[in-house]
Amino acid sequence: MPLSEHEQQLLDQLEQQLRSEDPRFAQNISQPRPSGGGSVSAKRFVIGVLGLLAGIAITIASIYFFGMPFGAVGGVIGFAVMVAGGYWAVNGGSGSAPTDSVHNATTAKASAGSTAGSSNFMDRLEDRWEKRRRGE
Repeated sequence: MPLSEHEQQLLDQLEQQLRSEDPRFAQNISQPRPSGGGSVSAKRFVIGVLGLLAGIAITIASIYFFGMPFGAVGGVIGFAVMVAGGYWAVNGGSGSAPTDSVHNATTAKASAGSTAGSSNFMDRLEDRWEKRRRGE
């Protein structure tokens, strides 16, 4: 469903305010993400799920066939295989997600304090919302 003209104007106004208050953040979210970054391939996911299922099977089989003293060791090994399989299934292929400390600091600053202009803008939006709810 397309936006009404009024909603489109509000959206444009919000976008302009975002670009004026934090141009670096606006630029970061408007840029397309590189392909393959953070996505999980189907093959990797299937292998991870199979590893997870193998870990469950190892845990159950070791406790069933070897009893409690030796089955507990097999259970720990099976649990480790389950965790590794689950990690493999959901990990996007890189060892760890890259962190952007500058971006995180900028985002924290932007969310920690608000300027007087943005609070006035939010107050106006809240007033408009209340008027709309009351039917004015």
